[in-house]
Amino acid sequence: MHDPKNQDGPQGEIKPDWKDFIALVIAAYSILLPPLLLIFGAAALVLLLLYVVF
Repeated sequence: MHDPKNQDGPQGEIKPDWKDFIALVIAAYSILLPPLLLIFGAAALVLLLLYVVF
């Protein structure tokens, strides 16, 4: 799409806006959150098991 507001730089240069930043943050969370939840969930299960056994 042609955006007349982005006419500052040379022709063909794409300038990111806040929507691109939000999309980048959502993509980073979607990549990083499941492994972090698995790690914290496994740690919680180990601690719970240790608490029950000892």
